[in-house]
Amino acid sequence: MIRRTFDPELATKIVRDVPLFSCFSHEEIASLLEKAAIYSYHKDEIIIHADDPARRMYIILKGRVRVVEITAGGEERVMAFRHRGDYFGDMGLLDGRTDFATVIAMEPSRVLLISKEAFDELFLDNNKALLQVVAVLCRRLRESWLFHNIIGINDAESKIRATLAHYSTTLGTQDSHGVIINSVFSQQSIADRVQITRETVTRVLRKMKDQNEIEMVGRHFKLLPVFFDKYRQSPLYKNFTADR
Repeated sequence: MIRRTFDPELATKIVRDVPLFSCFSHEEIASLLEKAAIYSYHKDEIIIHADDPARRMYIILKGRVRVVEITAGGEERVMAFRHRGDYFGDMGLLDGRTDFATVIAMEPSRVLLISKEAFDELFLDNNKALLQVVAVLCRRLRESWLFHNIIGINDAESKIRATLAHYSTTLGTQDSHGVIINSVFSQQSIADRVQITRETVTRVLRKMKDQNEIEMVGRHFKLLPVFFDKYRQSPLYKNFTADR
């Protein structure tokens, strides 16, 4: 972890794009940045340990992190991925309890740290901001439910298809030929997320490419119309959408 200075104009622009702060005035964001600090983390550096005291909220300004549970055997069980504009640590600031997961940088990342004192001052009297926090917590609960169900599926191809479909909704950009997922996911990260082997992910993705369901745009997945046609026809799609 390295303390960084930052360009106030750039930091203001990034923070303003975070949905949590969409209702904040320019003066409120400036006040927030005066009370906050920015730190950089190296790839695979731990940002939060499970059971750390809940003293800060973290906003990702650059990079990606993974939220994991460390098993008794020392292995990671991936619970979620977080990207630029996402935040974490807020639950601990709301209820005063420790975090239950470990958060690790997946690549060089820059994070804005907000202390509990600054959080209480800026958020507790701002009903719109608190509603944004509640909305994000609800989305996280739905995502946890979704992946709990995905992990329970026996068919690896269905697991991967549902995972890519989910990220096309949360991170996707539509173009004339499909949806590009605006984050880089390695085959290992997909495998970890749905608890299958990397070799299985490689095999399934190769099959999807051969069947013109997906293609790569640089390091990003692009999901083509055939992919969505197959997903919408699957019992998996019907089960998940019926419960939403």
